[in-house]
Amino acid sequence: MKKQLLMLFCSITISVQLFPQQTDSLLLPQLITEVKEANYKLKASRSSVQAARARIDQATMWSAPQVSANFMDIPLTSVNPLNNMEREYSITQMIPFPGKNSAFEAMAKANAEMYQNILLSDERTIVAEIKKEYAMLYSVQRRLDVNAENQALAKQMIAAVHSKYSAGLASQADVLRLENELLKLQNEQATLEQDLRITEGMINTLRAMPTSTPLPRIPEIRLSSFSFDKEELITQALAHRAELAAMKNDVAMNIAELAMVKLDWYPDIMVGGLYRERVGAMPDGWEAMVGISIPIAPWVSGKIGGKVEETKYKIQRSEAFVSDMETMIRFEVVDAWNKARAHWEQVERYRTSIIPNAQQTLDALLAAYQTNKTDFLSLIDSFRMLQMHKMDYYMKMEEYLRSRYELERAVGVDFETNF
Repeated sequence: MKKQLLMLFCSITISVQLFPQQTDSLLLPQLITEVKEANYKLKASRSSVQAARARIDQATMWSAPQVSANFMDIPLTSVNPLNNMEREYSITQMIPFPGKNSAFEAMAKANAEMYQNILLSDERTIVAEIKKEYAMLYSVQRRLDVNAENQALAKQMIAAVHSKYSAGLASQADVLRLENELLKLQNEQATLEQDLRITEGMINTLRAMPTSTPLPRIPEIRLSSFSFDKEELITQALAHRAELAAMKNDVAMNIAELAMVKLDWYPDIMVGGLYRERVGAMPDGWEAMVGISIPIAPWVSGKIGGKVEETKYKIQRSEAFVSDMETMIRFEVVDAWNKARAHWEQVERYRTSIIPNAQQTLDALLAAYQTNKTDFLSLIDSFRMLQMHKMDYYMKMEEYLRSRYELERAVGVDFETNF
């Protein structure tokens, strides 16, 4: 019986030292491409960009001309307006003062650039979210693997201890203890499967797919060293963050608006023509009209001055938002860098020290069990400890990947494809 148990432990020990086989390939770049194409929020942001760009051509257009017809000298005895003695047909066009449309066009271009940067910001945020969910899916899949290994061991151990118990070589307490361990593992499996469904549902939601769409297995992730320079990342973030660029576009838009508002002090020009049709011996005639607006009128100038002052304050506000965003970006990069660094160090400890030490402990107890220098339950506890460390390893890996993806979002650039 002891020989059978030793063979069982040896076979399972060999299997858990290896990573699970790669049976499918849910690749992150493929998933990101799907999300960028299908996500509804990104589609809405792209429509906002297109709408803003469509306003650029409108900025250079004049207002619509006015056409009128005037029927004069209609007899009081008639209700027909065509029984008049004189008719006038006119057309007038307001021409904005030179430079006004150009300033409005500059506003429209800055507004379109702002919406473009908002789109890039939304895209960066959603890509970071899908990457985090990808890391969570990987972690849950691998923890389910570890749980399945533990359940397989528990079931085989229960069968082996039942045989020993029948032969009077084991106690009923050993059997009950193993059965309780199996029940706990089954509860853990149910929780992990629920986490798996939730994560798959979130990924499918982000890529506009039915939430119940199954996802294939994620290939094994091998982590590279964490060698990012904090100060260099801050410099990159200030140069690449789309939110900051959008705020700078808002400043440019307000500056262009100020230029346009200041031009309101200058008059717009009205030109027009009139054709007069007469009934009887009087000849027809025509007239030309030219007029200007008077922005210096007392009941108008105060409005323009107030608009200029308002726009100056808008510029100050938008510039303050830019400075505040730069401060926040520095904090976000430093905070994300510190978290990612700490999580990476934890993962490395599990990979290089904790798990290898637990494996060595199990090997030593296995050798001791062969010479009757340790008991069977100590051997089981050691194996269970190794499995617990593997579960913790995948959880810490998830935390590292999520913090790393948050660092990518904070910097505004993608790091290398390898992890």
